[in-house]
Parts: sequence; structure tokens; C-alpha cells
Amino acid sequence: MKKKYGNIRLSSSELGKMLLASQQTASRLLIRMEERGFIKRVLSGKKQNITLEEKGISALYEEMAELSDLLGIIENFSISGTVSSGLGEGRYYVSKKPYVVQFSEKLGIIPYPGTLNVRILPDDESKLRMLRANEGILIGGFESDDRTYGDVKAFGCKIKNVDCAAIFPYRSVYKDIIEIISSEYLRERLGLSDGDLVKIDFTIKN
Repeated sequence: MKKKYGNIRLSSSELGKMLLASQQTASRLLIRMEERGFIKRVLSGKKQNITLEEKGISALYEEMAELSDLLGIIENFSISGTVSSGLGEGRYYVSKKPYVVQFSEKLGIIPYPGTLNVRILPDDESKLRMLRANEGILIGGFESDDRTYGDVKAFGCKIKNVDCAAIFPYRSVYKDIIEIISSEYLRERLGLSDGDLVKIDFTIKN
């Protein structure tokens, strides 16, 4: 799942006029943004082609989430995707007692051992980015058996009116998949198989 963002062509002078700043200030700003990995620049004559990098895209969504939080905006939205088989690690992790206790206390869910993996449709990529940028509910990591289990960010949600939670481990290898936990075995409860289309409903209260 890959989408191109922010591909524009302009000069430092043009950017300076937009920012009500000098050409030199605009040029320094672009250089700093490139050095920090927010943008990629390709010089083309007196102008330059500028593309947002992944770090820059994430930063913009984080700013949007902070503005929503500041304004107290309540967002209702849905993210759609297809059911997908995971790596089998969900069952192991969500069954760990320190996680289970927090899922119960903070989400009101004692999870069925395992997660429902939903591969997000490309058209909903921006919604997934916005969701990830929100603060969510922190499920704290812990140490056990001489290893460390990382923090998890969670959001309450529903699939066909069944209460669930979307979880995002900070160390997750997934970029376009939402892992869903529920007190019920969702594949059986909702009659789901790999490839089936599902809609996940969220209400984010900032």
C-alpha cells in the first residue's frame, strides 16, 4: 500500500512569498527539512521538485491529530479492509497476563486468544494514518521471562456492532494491517474467512 504525497515544483523565492519570508530563509528551511528526513528535493533549473517522505507525512498527520485534540473534535469514521491471516504471533502476545489485565481494565475486553488481522484498502490509507497519529489508549509494556514486551496503542471500535479494539504494537512489522481483539472469536462470531471485506467503525474523542 503506497501513495504519493506532496509532489510539487517550486523555487525558494516562491516558497518565501507564501511564508512571508525571504528567499534565504525559505531555502534554509527546505535544507533543514531535507536533512531531518521530512522531504526529498531534486533540483530542476531554478526550481526544485519536492516530495514528502514517510517521516514528513507522519508528522503532518500527528499535527492534524493534535489540532483535533486541541479543538475537542469528535471524529466518527470507518476503515475498510480484507480479512488476512497473520504470522500467528497475536495469540501468544494477547494472552500474556500483564496485557490481559490492562485490556480488561482500560478497554473492558478480556481478549479471545488471537487477533483478527484486517489488511486496509488503499483508499483508506489516510484514515489509518490519522488513526495511528492519535494518542489512543496506552497498554504499557513489561518485562517477563528475561525479555521485554513493548507498549501497545489501542482504540475502541466495532465490527458489525460487536465491541472490539484495534491494537498497534509499537514494534509491529505491519504497516497496512490493523490487528483487532475482542472478547469473542470474531471469525466464528461474524462468519469471516480470509479475503472477506469488513468495515471497522471508530469514534475518536479528542
